[in-house]
Amino acid sequence: MRRPRLTLVAVCSGWGTIPLLVRHVDLPAQAIVFSRLAIAAVGLGAALAWERRTGRRTGPPVGSWRPVLCVLTAAVLAFHWVSLFAAYQRAPSSTVILIVYLAPVGIAALSPRFLGERHSRRTLIALALGAAGFGLVVGPALRSSDAAVTTAGLVLAGLAGCSFVALVLLSKPLAEAYGGLRTAFIEMAGASVLLLPVAALTGWGPPRPTWAWLVVLGLVHTALGTGLYLGALARVPATAVGILGYLEPAAVVLLGWLFLHESPAPATLAGGILIVLAGWLTVTEVPLARR
Repeated sequence: MRRPRLTLVAVCSGWGTIPLLVRHVDLPAQAIVFSRLAIAAVGLGAALAWERRTGRRTGPPVGSWRPVLCVLTAAVLAFHWVSLFAAYQRAPSSTVILIVYLAPVGIAALSPRFLGERHSRRTLIALALGAAGFGLVVGPALRSSDAAVTTAGLVLAGLAGCSFVALVLLSKPLAEAYGGLRTAFIEMAGASVLLLPVAALTGWGPPRPTWAWLVVLGLVHTALGTGLYLGALARVPATAVGILGYLEPAAVVLLGWLFLHESPAPATLAGGILIVLAGWLTVTEVPLARR
């Protein structure tokens, strides 16, 4: 069980490089989201076609098991990302992130009911450390922000957080049945189809060389990263996945320090230490059996 947890550490930390890439792409948020989904769907589709051609396919064909759940999960993914980027446009990013990353608490509260998971004392301690560390990480930015916080921004951030909880709870049974790559393809392809009308009404402007970063974002961060993430989700309790997700904002702060000369406050460094400690407790935990 330790290998999939280490995979989550690598993926969530790697997702911390997404802001560095997005800074180079001059496109509206909805265009970036659609491109990320569509490119990932194409890449995942090619990988699945290669698996089928070489006889390495494992698990049921795409959409053959619980098709309604497949469609629902894709819709939740589309709703989550649209709500998230819409919230970023109406409230400071630190405020949005603080609300969205309350999601692991919701996952911990609901996973026993919907997934039959059991939580050890070690898991609950790791969850508390991760949440406290995250609060320290975003605290300085939250206090120093001068952007206006609108009611709509707070509501959208809350919707993004709630939909993230739902996405993890819905994705886990799909990942257990289909595996990481197929589940990622189902979600990316379905969400990109749902967002196609939004993308068609978006002003893209003339193509630019910086759009090449969208290929990296789509194939590496989204197709490969999400495939590995969902593959690990099939084998790791959802609450542990949520806790390790705190590594993403910690990585954003670290990379901003290294590459963007954004010096973190002492509280931010302390929060990063707490997040790393929470991750270590999660990775080294002996999992409990489901009820």
